[in-house]
Amino acid sequence: MNERATKILFTVAVVAALSGFVVYSSLGSASYYKMVEEVAPELAKWVDKDLRVHGFVEPGSIQEQIVDQRVTRTFVLESKGERLQVAHHGPKPDTFKEFSEVVAEGRLVHRDGQYVFEANNLMAKCPSKYEGAKQNKNLGAPGAADQPLFAE
Repeated sequence: MNERATKILFTVAVVAALSGFVVYSSLGSASYYKMVEEVAPELAKWVDKDLRVHGFVEPGSIQEQIVDQRVTRTFVLESKGERLQVAHHGPKPDTFKEFSEVVAEGRLVHRDGQYVFEANNLMAKCPSKYEGAKQNKNLGAPGAADQPLFAE
């Protein structure tokens, strides 16, 4: 009986240790997906947390420069009147431009009295795909033959 109890306790301990490891490791790599309007009102709450922030590039806010042979860009993500300053280093997506819909992946930091979202990855959606779908939907409509197929 004593040997059987030892085996059961050992099995329970191993299962508990593995379960704890899985939970601990998944919590350490948790990442939040938020819209700009969810993050901007409570910036201090999101400092040093892994985030994916979704918004639109504010027109006129993109600034790019080369520092130490590395491209650095800053821009503002906007959504529903809320704004978030973003800094990114490295290559950008081909579809990244003013008004583009972007998901920035990284961490919010507080330095020099300002909150800045330091993005290590940018994902930009391609609006042209959707604009073409809207035009194709109207091809059978009256007067559609008078409209150009491709926008200039």
